[in-house]
Amino acid sequence: MENPFTPEQMASLGHQTPFFAFSLEKVKEKYNEFRTHFPDAIVNFAMKANVEPEILTALAEEGANFEVASGYELTMLKELKIPGSKIIYGTSVKPAEHIRDAHEYGVERYAADSFEELEKIANVAPGSRIYIRMVVDDTGSIFKFSEKFGTEKRNVIPLLVRAKELGLEPYGISFHVGSQASNPRAWAEAIEELVPVLTELDETNGIKIQMLNLGGGFPCAYASTEVFLSLEEIAGYTYEAYKKLPYKPLVMLEPGRALVAESGALVVSVIGRLERREQTWLFLDAGVYSGLFETMAYQGSTRYRVSSLRSSFDAGEKMFALAGPTGDSPDVITREALLPADINVGDKLVFHDVGAYSLVAICPFNGFPRPEVYYV
Repeated sequence: MENPFTPEQMASLGHQTPFFAFSLEKVKEKYNEFRTHFPDAIVNFAMKANVEPEILTALAEEGANFEVASGYELTMLKELKIPGSKIIYGTSVKPAEHIRDAHEYGVERYAADSFEELEKIANVAPGSRIYIRMVVDDTGSIFKFSEKFGTEKRNVIPLLVRAKELGLEPYGISFHVGSQASNPRAWAEAIEELVPVLTELDETNGIKIQMLNLGGGFPCAYASTEVFLSLEEIAGYTYEAYKKLPYKPLVMLEPGRALVAESGALVVSVIGRLERREQTWLFLDAGVYSGLFETMAYQGSTRYRVSSLRSSFDAGEKMFALAGPTGDSPDVITREALLPADINVGDKLVFHDVGAYSLVAICPFNGFPRPEVYYV
């Protein structure tokens, strides 16, 4: 589809800044791109990326399933009448009361990566389907998950066997290669590690898993992205490895960022232009606490594409540092924004590809409110 966030289109909206604009058609387009390249897979939207009801509804209308990480996210899906059969609970360590609520709603599938979690699930959600989250190599990703989540490969079989002993169903195995992966073979390499696991699990323990969850990590082409991977390339390597498995379990995916990042834009106004230590700073009416949290994320700083709502006329362009409106020194978005040299107070800028991990991470620091959300 055509770019829904051109300067002309954004300027025509006429809303008071700062505000987010979302394209539901772009969300649907990205979902169907996954369906095209992973035709036999079940696509579960990782809700942690964006929980706007309109976004969730658009995905549900296209046939998407959902992955929740808390009972609070589950409540949002309940309000939208999403049935428990289309929901998986993907966090490997969960509050018992959240598991119980999910079980009562009809959610049957739960991730785990420890014996303690299996005991917990067996107590509050007896008979549930369990998939074990295995740690894999995520060195090629911007945001790494292996420190906090996942069990070593040697523990996968004992955990699935223990799940069966507890009256749970040993349903599957999952992994996550880390967010913003840069290795197109990351998913394939993780699958290749599972060949001996699936063989031993079947031949020695009489267990065949029904599902293999490839997680997320599918990247978005931000301004800071050095290597962009196409979904077609990733799928090609992934299916090549999948064919080598001793049998073919159902494939699941958990994309979050890749489904919604490109669907959002943030429009802001310049509230100050200052010369500071050999650099020109533009202060904006929104910053890292207003939805651009990942620009200062601890494992890697995302740099969004940013453009002006007006041309540079004859002034040319220059490099600016961009800062948010709060009194906090980390509220710096970037020090390398190429914009019209004559940009000044009152001019408007657009941050692109901000549909993921933006609204969900907003903090009302200094009392600045959440920007309004509109749809184009």
